Amino acid sequence: MKVVVTAKVKLAEGSEVLNDTMRVYAQAVQFCIDVAWQHKITSKAALQPRCYYEVKARFGLQAQLVINAITQAVEMVKRARSKPEVSPELAIRYNFPRCASISKDWTCLSLSTLKGRVKFQLVIPEVFEPSLVWKLGESTLIKDYKGRFFFCFTFSKETTCQPTANNHFKIVGVDLGVNTLAVTSDADFFGSVKQQRIRWERLVAELQAKGTRAAKRKLQRVSGAWKRFMTWINHNISKRIVEKLSEGDVLVMEELKYIRQTATYNRWVHKWAFRELQRFFEYKATLKGVRVVYVRPHYTSKECNRCHSRNTTRHRGFFVCRTCGHTLNADLNGARNIAQRYMRITGLGFGKHAHVLACDEVETLLHRRELKLSAAKSLTALA
Repeated sequence: MKVVVTAKVKLAEGSEVLNDTMRVYAQAVQFCIDVAWQHKITSKAALQPRCYYEVKARFGLQAQLVINAITQAVEMVKRARSKPEVSPELAIRYNFPRCASISKDWTCLSLSTLKGRVKFQLVIPEVFEPSLVWKLGESTLIKDYKGRFFFCFTFSKETTCQPTANNHFKIVGVDLGVNTLAVTSDADFFGSVKQQRIRWERLVAELQAKGTRAAKRKLQRVSGAWKRFMTWINHNISKRIVEKLSEGDVLVMEELKYIRQTATYNRWVHKWAFRELQRFFEYKATLKGVRVVYVRPHYTSKECNRCHSRNTTRHRGFFVCRTCGHTLNADLNGARNIAQRYMRITGLGFGKHAHVLACDEVETLLHRRELKLSAAKSLTALA
């Protein structure tokens, strides 16, 4: 599996030359889009001979930037239903070493601009230092709404998450939800943001209802704040859960791909950033050598994790089984059902109360099962 990490690093100087280069690069991409749209071209091989020399002469870009502009234009035309219009602050793609290079100590970045190669001093955050030995791929130069420039390094690495020889690996189920964002089968709870979302929506509604200049400025300032907040929350949840796992462990979640189709009238489901959280789990777990698997979500919340009966009730987050009398938190019951479902699929889970099994416990259960089967075969032969 290929793991990709993006390191976003701020560039502290050279804003004028970068501004000019970004503006001209966007114009070059728009020119290529116009040509491709007019002649109905959706292939880079067909567009490059038609645009390359004209773009290079008209806009004065370095050769590799011209190639990147043509590639970007083709990609935008392919997925567009109407002719795309690019922003003057379109991100610039850079390839190493053709139009960008980095010093050996990662303190100096050289970029191709309208004025040739320009060097920028930078500081790589400590959190990205382990990724510096990975393969460095095509990266981008972006500009935020405050006019600051950031260079986004793209590092990639091939990893394999194979079953480990360790006899004590864990299988941990994670139940994702709206009221409680995540609950693990070993009873770790990560709280709700529902009340914060309600207050946020009320604030936005009040500002929109006012319609004054001050209200519009406030709306512009807080634009995207909720998305950034949820991304931060999801990063922290996934980090705290994966930190407790070891190489070779298994993280099990529900496949929620079609939940918005089945929960049509539940407005909270449509505001739920579950896929982002799952994506964070995937890449953090893969980096650590933890396998991430998905199981069918049917009846994981309704089924009892002890007797597996579906004659159950749930009220305000509390779960009660009418068959065996088992009671516990509803989300914790779901997380343990998720882990058990994976163990049943793989032939690992036979115990009623097992929500996290170590490998040596599994081997004992398998040995007992083999003994029972051999005894049954012996009795059949004697009969």
